[in-house]
Amino acid sequence: MFPSWDEIQHAAYERWERRGWSHGADHDDWSAAEMDLVFQKNYRPAAEYPLAASERVVVGSALQPRCRFCERSAPRTKFQGPRLIVPRVVGDTSLYSAEICDECHDQFATSIDADFDAFWRSLDPPSGDESASPTSVPIGAYKSMARMAILIAPARELGHFTDTLEWIGNPDHDFDSSLFEGTGCLVYRLHVPHAVPWVSLSRRTNADAPLPYAVFLLVSGRHVVEIALPLCSRDQDHEGAEGMKLPRRSFTTGHGHDMRSAACRLLPLERGDRPRKRGMRLFA
Repeated sequence: MFPSWDEIQHAAYERWERRGWSHGADHDDWSAAEMDLVFQKNYRPAAEYPLAASERVVVGSALQPRCRFCERSAPRTKFQGPRLIVPRVVGDTSLYSAEICDECHDQFATSIDADFDAFWRSLDPPSGDESASPTSVPIGAYKSMARMAILIAPARELGHFTDTLEWIGNPDHDFDSSLFEGTGCLVYRLHVPHAVPWVSLSRRTNADAPLPYAVFLLVSGRHVVEIALPLCSRDQDHEGAEGMKLPRRSFTTGHGHDMRSAACRLLPLERGDRPRKRGMRLFA
């Protein structure tokens, strides 16, 4: 479902009003209105959590936990206790999951989460030179973000991500790389830092829309990263469809004359050297 011309015009006019009726940003207002309306019409929140709550927030059952990745429960595997969902590299966080075992946690911490740590740090080059920012997203970092999404997803949604879970746990990133031609991560830089860091998982409400089913978002400071969860069974009808793109948003910050949309880049997924022959095409 896509917005009509009248709906975009109305939303753009409201942005102009919030801007204090200042001129010179007509194109930005129209573009931002269209992007945000497309998302609003096609997605609803499946899960959303602040990362800096006053008390610890634990997702999942801590009484009889079952690991979401290896699907084992105690005593077949050990659970030391709730684990952080988002690595501390993004800042202090109070969001934990009770549904990841010690073995899977340790495996991810030294592999894909370490890749995400390096990727996140690269978004703020020490020199401040934007030309030193990353030009692609490592597969390990992408898997780490998918891991975060799986840990905040409602249990009823997990059945759509059987292949996703297998892919996250596969340490051989190059072996799967040929499945992801055109896949990427949207990286936004906010005009004004967001006051509260947060994560969300949104699900597509219109089955016919040529958009990925599940979209994960991580917001912290001036940075926003957005990915679509790959290998979702709800996207099978759209495989190979033209225009299956990760939906962009404006992430407007500031007030009055200082109101601006976020700068956005699409970072392609790094490609491995060992393509896998399989007839599946994912989305950007």
